[in-house]
Amino acid sequence: MSFYKGMLLAITFLTTYSYAQDCLSNLPQSVRSAVEQDHWTIVQPQDLSGNDPQIFRVNHPGECPGVTAGNFYPKGKSSYLVATIQRDDQKNPTEKLTLVFFKKNLPVTAVVVPPTQVADPFVVWKLRPGHYQDLYGTKATISRESFVYEKLVGPAKQFYYDGTHLKSFVISR
Repeated sequence: MSFYKGMLLAITFLTTYSYAQDCLSNLPQSVRSAVEQDHWTIVQPQDLSGNDPQIFRVNHPGECPGVTAGNFYPKGKSSYLVATIQRDDQKNPTEKLTLVFFKKNLPVTAVVVPPTQVADPFVVWKLRPGHYQDLYGTKATISRESFVYEKLVGPAKQFYYDGTHLKSFVISR
């Protein structure tokens, strides 16, 4: 290996390692404690495979692939969507998506996507209010923040609260 290739490899490793370390630094410890139980851990860049860490970092700079924050809870309160993974079976890890909101300053959790075996972890990120369209041309005007839960290569599912229920549709990527 040439000196330059070695330096490039070292820089890439340190950048990825540093990004993984900083990923959860802004997440309140109470949120982390509420979801990291029974061997569940929050999805981080090092959990993604292939080029997924770089794709996520380019498309969502400064964000963590397993956490997004916004006003997702029905009463307009700040909340978090947290993707967690359990690797009891290394070939087919299990992932789930949990909503965490606060009631009387204590975290309350609600499972949005139940535990599902995945080949590679999904990521979660926030969308602002706006006009969106699914793969079939159906349009939706979403007046509050929504979130996307996706496998980086393939279709994604956008979730939003319509005032009474959590709804979702498949969006093109």
